[in-house]
Amino acid sequence: MTAKPVKKKQFLLTKEKPFTALQIITSIFTALAITFVVLALVSKTPVKDFVDLLTYPLKSRFNFGYVLVKMVPLTFAGLATLLYFRTGLFNLSTEGVFYISGVAATAIAVNPSILTGNGVIDPVLCILTAAIVGSIIALIPGFLKAKYGANEMVISLMLNSILFGIGFWIIKNFLAKQGVTGQSSAPFEASAKLPVIIPKTQVHVGIVIMAVMVVLVYILLFHTKLGYTIRMTGLNSRFAKYSGMSAFSLFMVVHLIAGFLGGMGSAVELLGVYNSFTWATLPGLGFTGALMAMLGKNHPLGVLGAAFGISYLRASAQLLANMSPVIDIKLISIVEVILTLMISSQYFLRKWREKQLLKEEQEHE
Repeated sequence: MTAKPVKKKQFLLTKEKPFTALQIITSIFTALAITFVVLALVSKTPVKDFVDLLTYPLKSRFNFGYVLVKMVPLTFAGLATLLYFRTGLFNLSTEGVFYISGVAATAIAVNPSILTGNGVIDPVLCILTAAIVGSIIALIPGFLKAKYGANEMVISLMLNSILFGIGFWIIKNFLAKQGVTGQSSAPFEASAKLPVIIPKTQVHVGIVIMAVMVVLVYILLFHTKLGYTIRMTGLNSRFAKYSGMSAFSLFMVVHLIAGFLGGMGSAVELLGVYNSFTWATLPGLGFTGALMAMLGKNHPLGVLGAAFGISYLRASAQLLANMSPVIDIKLISIVEVILTLMISSQYFLRKWREKQLLKEEQEHE
């Protein structure tokens, strides 16, 4: 009796994962092509400027290190936001959480009477303080959504403005250096700063903390009962009830974790890059976090990849800004807007997929 031949799995672009990858790759190439067209309209040497934009971070250790530094806050913002999206929520409170948690971290980092002088304990103390504050603040829109059905997007946007006003007032009246006018806090104590781990770069230990958080969020989502409940609730809002966990409890837990990640990311960014709190505006990580989550398809590893890609272009544009009259960070915003529109669209390449599926079905008949 002869064994039946085993059919090899056929690779098809119409399957969910390959199709998702095709969407992302096509979106990236389209965005870059439009960026080149813009450069062609404003630059005398568009080809050179475009090549520089794509290669400049690779020309030195410092340049590439700058990319890694810039991806840290984007990754934290993306991780926090993907938890909201996975639960079916469109919450942009990461913006305000980052700001007010940074103020909380600053309150510890500038106060030698609280700090121990130890280079390990002091950063941990600042980061934990910021993370706890972030968790508490994030519970506000979570509670209003779970208890009263309030629109979380509207609540989070309003909350961001309120948190900015409160944080700015605290910095200016309590944490600023005496006798110095301006919007900056007093300098951080040296023991509170995160150490640089790659010589001749700005890469600090925060990148290790970021990597650990990516792994932990991955484990949470795909290897725990809570993570399964989060993922299934995003597909069916009533699943939490069937899993034995109330929707109220789930929303509160998700906001608690997301706020913790946002607060931690804020402290890591401040203590790793800055010498004092100098944010005169909101850091812009609410919508950026949403972009990272969308680009990464709400997957922790996808968020990491998206953060690296956007940071690469942003870092390149900022490094080239002093040498090129046409390249600056605003140019990269074109890429980000196009990517957001294309990847968030449910219809991008859908007609092509439907035609391919129909063709495949006819071939099998």
